[in-house]
Amino acid sequence: MKSVSVAQLKSKLSQYLTAVKNGQEIIVTSHRHSIARILPIENNAAADLQIIPARKPVLSLKKIKGLNLKVDLMADLLADRRKR
Repeated sequence: MKSVSVAQLKSKLSQYLTAVKNGQEIIVTSHRHSIARILPIENNAAADLQIIPARKPVLSLKKIKGLNLKVDLMADLLADRRKR
């Protein structure tokens, strides 16, 4: 089991993923605290995964409409800045 910081993992991700692929377990740390564990996937686990086709095409989804606020956000932000 190998321990690696988030920064090291980000800079050498492909090397650590190769190590995991070869059977090693990686513990990811942030500020010396363990936050995650990267394990090699079991052969049987990949066989259980299924791709479920979408029921509707993506183009049929409606676009999300923005919010209509009754407040002038820019005026509030500028007023807040003036107070500081």
